[in-house]
Amino acid sequence: MGVDGVTRSGTYTLAALSITTAQASSAQTAITDLDGMSAANLVAELLGGTGGTTVVALVQTTLDNGATWYDVARFDFNTADSPPAEGVKFCVVEAESAKAITAYAALAVEGVNDGLLGNQLRAVITSTGTYTNTALAVRAAVH
Repeated sequence: MGVDGVTRSGTYTLAALSITTAQASSAQTAITDLDGMSAANLVAELLGGTGGTTVVALVQTTLDNGATWYDVARFDFNTADSPPAEGVKFCVVEAESAKAITAYAALAVEGVNDGLLGNQLRAVITSTGTYTNTALAVRAAVH
């Protein structure tokens, strides 16, 4: 629950940006005060445009108010995705799914670290190449 005792269920935008040039690990503003979050439906959508090579949307959480960030989902888009390099990808991350000790690992392509949710979420965007008329949106429906 949030600091006022209310769980912050709802839909949040973790990233909404135009992609034109290469971005190296551009952290977006975190959604805070998500205490009590038990699951998050995550959707990444790359729209329209041409050019470019890759776009990676990494969703992260923190358990210490932003001092350390952990990868929970990684969405990868590349020129092999449906032309013109667009698509929608999704996953669900649940706080209660990990039943045994699991070693944390930074995520590789299209990975998920299920069972790891703190009280904040953020997106970190990385892209290579030059894009025209391309937009990326990352959203979370939190319960």
